[in-house]
Amino acid sequence: MSSSPLSKKRRVSGSEPRLSATNVPSAATPANGMAKNGGDAEIDEGLYSRQLYVLGHEAMKRMQTSNVLVSGLRGLGVEVAKNLVLGGVKSVTLHDPHPAAWPDLSSQFYLREDDVGRNRAEATLPRLAELNAYVGVSSSREPLSEEMLQPFQVVVLTNSPLEEQLWVGDFCHRRGIPLVVADTRGLFGQLFCDFGDDLVVTDPNGEQPLSAMVSMITKGCPGEVTCLDEARHGFESGDFVTFTEVEGMEELNSCGPVEIRVLGAAL
Repeated sequence: MSSSPLSKKRRVSGSEPRLSATNVPSAATPANGMAKNGGDAEIDEGLYSRQLYVLGHEAMKRMQTSNVLVSGLRGLGVEVAKNLVLGGVKSVTLHDPHPAAWPDLSSQFYLREDDVGRNRAEATLPRLAELNAYVGVSSSREPLSEEMLQPFQVVVLTNSPLEEQLWVGDFCHRRGIPLVVADTRGLFGQLFCDFGDDLVVTDPNGEQPLSAMVSMITKGCPGEVTCLDEARHGFESGDFVTFTEVEGMEELNSCGPVEIRVLGAAL
């Protein structure tokens, strides 16, 4: 007997284009020219093996169909963009209307001295695009607008003024676009997330799935399941479980996740 992904983490087996607000991201040619992620793309289990173990196939499939906008390419923004590219989303659009300055070199690890004065997003683009050939990476220096935001499934704002955060937040909330606003100030930081009214959390605690050996099952509705006494099973009321290799009641092996209620101590 093992817990299902409804309550526990699922185990898993084995050239730089400048884009305008009107052609981001769908009409953009990715800088690496090799983007493969999308609705029909298969997950490369060799490339994403460790990530699949943590997130599961379902989350990875949603990621590889997501176009993400990262606005603000200072230290925090480039760190977010780097993780998204390595994580395997469909595309990442780097947005920043400002030129690189000398202070940026202290935390923006993809900028060089000869990039000072160049647009931050355009200077960062080719180095980020090299990280993952499956992910389309593009850049834009156009001002943020509602028209520009529409194609994205996720919007990330960093070093953004409050006025911009407010109107972008209102727009994304109305359209159901998940929004993340983050910033850092020395040793301090701030984070705001709006994932909309339809957010469903399928893994509330991040723990690995539990499994236990069954010693006896009684027939009835509901039936009672007794686990072996050698170890505590760790299940809680409200968990969902599935059954495998049950003999004598083989129909349990093909049933879907079942919600349980713990009757006694979690032995």
